[in-house]
Amino acid sequence: MNGTTTDGYYFRDERGRLHGPLTRFQYEAWTLRGAIKPGTKVWRQQMGTTYRIAISRKLRWQKVFSPQALGACTEWLMVATTIFALAFLASIRKLRQEIAKELKGDLFGIVFFFVLLFITIAMSIATMRKLSRRFTEEASDICELEV
Repeated sequence: MNGTTTDGYYFRDERGRLHGPLTRFQYEAWTLRGAIKPGTKVWRQQMGTTYRIAISRKLRWQKVFSPQALGACTEWLMVATTIFALAFLASIRKLRQEIAKELKGDLFGIVFFFVLLFITIAMSIATMRKLSRRFTEEASDICELEV
């Protein structure tokens, strides 16, 4: 068995499965599908020598102002504004007293109010994280470096 039968690109997916050997064309197709991204273990083997490939993201200012990136940024700002509005409303003493007076003695109402508030905040934070990732993907390019 010679070294050329194992030449090509290799990577492990999120489940830990090994893919390879791949040609350069197949490797780029996997990259375009999103299977190969920063944090993925990738290496290239050529004539028995192994080269590790480091994958990272580089911010591209031309892409920061693209419609997709600006859309993600705008959505992030809307969700952040919602969280700040909730925090502002919670800081108003008179409103807190009025809510406490309305819910006094109603255990179901109190539980429902706090569960709804918690779910709103948790979902807003999850949405902000997802939008941050989307902005990063839209405003940057994946760069490869053989080490």
